[in-house]
Amino acid sequence: MTNLTTTSVYASLVATIKEKNGVLQVDVRRLRDLLGAGRTGSTVARTIETELARAGILHFPPTIPTSQDRRVVLCTNPMVKMVIENLRAADVEEPTDADITKALVTLELMAAAFSPGQTAEEA
Repeated sequence: MTNLTTTSVYASLVATIKEKNGVLQVDVRRLRDLLGAGRTGSTVARTIETELARAGILHFPPTIPTSQDRRVVLCTNPMVKMVIENLRAADVEEPTDADITKALVTLELMAAAFSPGQTAEEA
């Protein structure tokens, strides 16, 4: 791990998410790299989850995968967070990348709808 505080590292991530109406899809590799970790094992995945929560970022799927190539949806938009919380509470099997992509499209449209002055086409 780096000597940077996770808060400052995730502050830039929060800014990037906000630029995208509060919804962003990233691969686990990027989240791991932001922490400065070498591999994404179960301990690093749990650390990512903890630090995302500290930064106010909700993620889907609810458990960060240990595969660096898996994708996750990150969210800071309060209205969209409610939808993600419902998806997480559904307690379904671990979503595939295709499931994540489908969720992302819906969440991006919702985020655009709840963002003042922005249309879904601009998102």
